[in-house]
Amino acid sequence: MRIEILTTGDELMSGLTRDGNFQWSGETLTWLGFDVAYHTTVGDDRLILKSVFNTAKNRADAVIVTGGLGPTPDDLTIEAAAEFFNVGLELSEPALEMMSERFRKIKREVSETNMKQVYLPEGCRVLLNKWGTAPGFSYEIEKTVFFFLPGVPKEFRAMMEEYVIPELKKRNPQMKKSCMRLVKTFGLPESEVAQKLEGIEREHVKLGYRAHFREIHLRVSTFGDSSSEAELLMKEFIEEICARLGSYVFTTEGEMLEEVVGSLLTHNNMTLSAAESCTGGLLSHRITNVPGSSSYFLQGVISYSNEAKSEILGVPMELIESHGAVSEPVVKAMAQGIRHLSGSDMGIGISGIAGPGGGTLEKPVGTVYIGLDSETKGTLSRKFQFHGTREEIKLVTVLKALDMIRQSFLNNV
Repeated sequence: MRIEILTTGDELMSGLTRDGNFQWSGETLTWLGFDVAYHTTVGDDRLILKSVFNTAKNRADAVIVTGGLGPTPDDLTIEAAAEFFNVGLELSEPALEMMSERFRKIKREVSETNMKQVYLPEGCRVLLNKWGTAPGFSYEIEKTVFFFLPGVPKEFRAMMEEYVIPELKKRNPQMKKSCMRLVKTFGLPESEVAQKLEGIEREHVKLGYRAHFREIHLRVSTFGDSSSEAELLMKEFIEEICARLGSYVFTTEGEMLEEVVGSLLTHNNMTLSAAESCTGGLLSHRITNVPGSSSYFLQGVISYSNEAKSEILGVPMELIESHGAVSEPVVKAMAQGIRHLSGSDMGIGISGIAGPGGGTLEKPVGTVYIGLDSETKGTLSRKFQFHGTREEIKLVTVLKALDMIRQSFLNNV
């Protein structure tokens, strides 16, 4: 089955919006074993839409269209589809009922403008949207099935998984069963990860690399005649990856680094607090983005000024004056100070020079110290030299801090 993905919208053509729906769907379908043969992006123009629908019908077995199902005048996909299929528009009662229920929950009335979204091509299969207001629909013409989905990424992805992927699998009964996993690593560049995994390729396994700001993600897909066969092959392949990369692998299930840290703290019944200077609360933000983090994260302090480091955390001012705010002794004292202030089991302190100014020959921009303190393992600190923009230095500092916490549970720091 040849698949074409058709993304619509003037915002995509102008470059104002990244085509994330194609990136996600193309990658997902490819790693599931489908043949994504074509990708077309088109603006909000009814005649051009009808033209690309016709082109797609003549070369693809399934066409996934995203965007243009909203209530505004530039949302033209529904009308263009009805004209292309040579049918009229009719009110979809199930779609109207779902939209009305959604509006009732937020105490709003369905407006005349919104009603445009529930008039769909006659004879189509309605794909109810449980995540937004715009219903989707599918329509088959001359052995090509079209799927029309909203452009909002959250809604698009959910409806792909709810409706489209199961239907594509149903239409491909001879497809091998597949298993997918996302392995994430931190601490090695992509070239070194690839070098360590050289020769690991094997039959019925697909391995893809993706650099994601200092993390390297490995997308693994395995295929078998049965689900159990694909899962067994996955288990063996993941074990080989972990054996080669060791502690650089921080998850084989696709979690974010802060989620892994949260799980380790929970499993070990430990709590954490953070004292941040150059990261400005970004570490605390990442940690508290994880649901349930209140059970293990007690307190975060942004001790940006020297006075804050001294008055809030108890860092001796003479220590700051003699070594500088960006130094090993100071971050150790910050980590100790926040741990004692909050009563947590672990404390982490961060101080650095994010730039673009403020650097010296001795401590250039990107110099960062991270201190970690716990009652059981004592206090340690590490110095790093990062490069990039101010935002990039702050982000990589947070990733390194999270990884230091993770590595402390593995006894690697």
